Amino acid sequence: MGALGVWGMLAYMRGGTLSGSISGALAIGQVLVVIQGLAGLALYVQGGRPTTPVHYLYGLTAILVLPFIWSYLRDRDQRQALLVYSLLALFIAGLAIRGMTTGT
Repeated sequence: MGALGVWGMLAYMRGGTLSGSISGALAIGQVLVVIQGLAGLALYVQGGRPTTPVHYLYGLTAILVLPFIWSYLRDRDQRQALLVYSLLALFIAGLAIRGMTTGT
């Protein structure tokens, strides 16, 4: 998601709009975030627990924020959508890094 955010920001600075490549990469990134969440759920079922409960908040936010923003930006200007999605991808990357620091 970090690389996707940088890619999107560079495309935005060059005057681009939301393309199929970036949209596809966002979809793949969302699938990977959900898979990571399922792996965390498997660890939870096996008895693994994070050191702090805020870890769950980071994971849940990472999973829910992209579909929420998609529903908001669905009919908006594609250039604006590129900027918001790029910033969102960087935000999700930050959530992932922060989530890793709150794990065991």
